[in-house]
Amino acid sequence: MMERLLMKLRTGSKDKSYVIILVLAGTLAGGLLFYFFLHKPLLAAAEDCNRQAAEAVREVTAVTNFQNAHLNMKEYRAELKKREQRVMQYLPENLSQGEFILYLERLAMRSKMELQMVNPQKSELQGDVFCLPLNLKLTGSYFCLLKFLQGLQEGERLAVVKNMSIEAKENILSVSMLLNIYAVPVK
Repeated sequence: MMERLLMKLRTGSKDKSYVIILVLAGTLAGGLLFYFFLHKPLLAAAEDCNRQAAEAVREVTAVTNFQNAHLNMKEYRAELKKREQRVMQYLPENLSQGEFILYLERLAMRSKMELQMVNPQKSELQGDVFCLPLNLKLTGSYFCLLKFLQGLQEGERLAVVKNMSIEAKENILSVSMLLNIYAVPVK
């Protein structure tokens, strides 16, 4: 096909060949003009629109997430109050030594441990927090001790076991531990 076109150009008149060459050149120039002056700027504009749309989607998502997290301010405040009450329960304003010792006695009875001694030490200020060390001596079985320690962990007060020593005599454990409880005084 190309050969026929070249043959016609050679055999045809010079005027016709110039017209064909001009038409081909015009078509090529028109395609280039279309690409550089219309297609390329439209592609850049489309990319810019896509980028702006993605930013808008991210912003709408962030606002929606914020609104969903704070849908009802009454519920939010109620939840915040519950959390503050739990913190005050774990870290009360005063050490309430007597109440905690009663709690230890009840926990030991529920755990089937024998609480032999509770010896409170001198309370001390550690940063902004008061700490009251308590020396405890208990006796009981292995599983009863586990239940007691689990009760301490799940209890109403923050209680940290600092030191613990265990001696076993015929399936009975003798346990000595240093237990710290804490309080945050009102400023």
